[in-house]
Amino acid sequence: MNGSPRWPVRAVPWVAGALALWALIPFGIWWAGDDPRYFEAAWQAWVWGTLLSLCIAAAALVLTRGTVTLAGLTLWRRIVARPAAVWWVAATGVLLAALSVLACLFVFAGNPRTVDGFADLFQARIFLAGRLWVPAPSPELLANFATLHMIVGPARWFSQYPPGQALVLAAGLALGAWWILNPLFALALAAATYRVARWCTDEATARLAGVLLCLSPFVVAVSGSELSHLPAVTLGLLAAAAATTVGGRRWVAGALAAGALLGLMLAFRPLDAVAAAVPVAAIALLVARRKTAALALVAVGGALLTIPTLWYNSRTTGSWLEFGYRYLWGPSLGLGFHPVPWGIPLTPARAVGLTGLDLHQLNLYLFDAPFPVLLLVAIGFVVGRRALAARDAIPLTGVLALLAAFFTYWHRDVFYGPRFLFSAVPWFVILAARAVVLLRRSGREIIPGATSGLAAAFAVAVLALVGLVSIAPARLSAYRRATPVFDLHPGRDAARLGIHHAVVVIPDGWGTRLIVRMWALGVPLRRSTRIYEDIDACTLEQALDAAALDESGVRRGALLPTLDSLAALLRSGVAGGATEDPNLRLSVGRPLAPPCRAELARDSIGFLAYAPFLYLNRPLLDGDIVWARDLGPWNAALFAHYPARRLYRYAPVERGGPPIFTPLLRPAVASGVE
Repeated sequence: MNGSPRWPVRAVPWVAGALALWALIPFGIWWAGDDPRYFEAAWQAWVWGTLLSLCIAAAALVLTRGTVTLAGLTLWRRIVARPAAVWWVAATGVLLAALSVLACLFVFAGNPRTVDGFADLFQARIFLAGRLWVPAPSPELLANFATLHMIVGPARWFSQYPPGQALVLAAGLALGAWWILNPLFALALAAATYRVARWCTDEATARLAGVLLCLSPFVVAVSGSELSHLPAVTLGLLAAAAATTVGGRRWVAGALAAGALLGLMLAFRPLDAVAAAVPVAAIALLVARRKTAALALVAVGGALLTIPTLWYNSRTTGSWLEFGYRYLWGPSLGLGFHPVPWGIPLTPARAVGLTGLDLHQLNLYLFDAPFPVLLLVAIGFVVGRRALAARDAIPLTGVLALLAAFFTYWHRDVFYGPRFLFSAVPWFVILAARAVVLLRRSGREIIPGATSGLAAAFAVAVLALVGLVSIAPARLSAYRRATPVFDLHPGRDAARLGIHHAVVVIPDGWGTRLIVRMWALGVPLRRSTRIYEDIDACTLEQALDAAALDESGVRRGALLPTLDSLAALLRSGVAGGATEDPNLRLSVGRPLAPPCRAELARDSIGFLAYAPFLYLNRPLLDGDIVWARDLGPWNAALFAHYPARRLYRYAPVERGGPPIFTPLLRPAVASGVE
């Protein structure tokens, strides 16, 4: 059906095995500086979880004399044999959509959880106001409103990200809630994954892939979040699904649609879109009769649908080809081995370690299984290597393309899993489903009608069940409890209390206040991160105070050289647990200056975070309630800017207590320090 095996097909088991080893060998410890305990805990969980699961599976096989496997096989064959595949696809799609809503509302409290999402949601407000950008706050107010990943000034205020996700969130906000479109993308992702898996393999694998999507806590969590990964991966898989039609009568429409979907994907995650083009091209080359023409049409469709994103760049950053994050952070943000905006510079060895760490985290988070999923994929493809065909190489192509794209990217983080690999997750899911099917079809008969491969597949099912019961609930609970401040709904609280025509300040920690004050005093964002890391908080506080209070402007003009000189002293201090901020560092052995003691006292009761609530504002900061960052004694300019409004502080009034709205008295001075 899929053609005779050739060298790419014969290489599939070896490549799968190499990825499994890459994930298991601790390159992340040796070359990426990760904590060995992170790997040790995972290995211990896998060993004991696997032993427990195998014991359960063996006991079931012995007690039922193997008939449990036959019963499971009979049930699965009935599922696969049902001719109405559309109903199966609809069922898995609706289930995934429902799970995304449940995750959003009950795990994430219906709130954004990431700095990326905070920026995209404010950009969504800007779009809803009919604008691409809005005027930046004045320098006197900038520290009250500036947040990470937003470009603020000198004239324009907009998100550093491409416009796609902000448009999706804007549509959701217009309909009543930012997450409303997530279920539609989840449903489309399930349908596209089925279509591509069915084309690459067979009906059993395609239906199992749909089940595995729904069983993946990683997929469910990201689908319930505000991140751009869900729309991006959906568009990428839809493009691959469209590419499977270029061998038919409507090949022109299929090729143009595949390219157009990739072009739209660029508006969400540009590098992921480049990687997604590789499996699309591979599919087109496999099935198209007129291969060059098909690829040309894919390119045309892609070029046409990238124009809106490039136009958006030209209207915001001033250059068609310059995205916001590069405009904000400079060339060091890009791919390659060079100095980076923050963190450790990338080297080839570190790139190997970081990629291995990504794969290790995929083993941990994809299914929460007590067994490395990439090792399962390798075993399945090695055992079933004789049954492989040309199309089996496509899912692995999708995986390798994204791994290659991010190999020379310096930054990594974990949100519900290795999120930079999320655009390849459906390909990993198809590989896992195919591996299980290959494993089930292998082996020798051990009892009438049952083979050793069937017993192995049953053991895999037990492994999955043990993970879902023992690991997944705890992980989702940890997500829910991790950041209590993100569970708050100050807008709802204000409406319930009848607060109107007001300015509400929300306290950030001292460290965040120092960073935004640097921005307001003219320190470029790309420099502020390093400066904050190299100077202890009290020294930085005094330097900023001196510049802000100097009416002559001399110290403000010399602030950046002054901070560079202080950073060169290498007196960054130590994190001593003085507040709830684990990153706040103070010098040891030196008494704190009075302004520093006052800042610590301000944080002693507790603080929240302002960035998650920036999007509650209207983009021109003229709504019924203006939500601003609490800068303590530096709020006077903010309050003077809104002379006729009532003033409140939304914060705890006792340690560990809930935040409440506390009325504030208007300061006696119109500007400067209260």
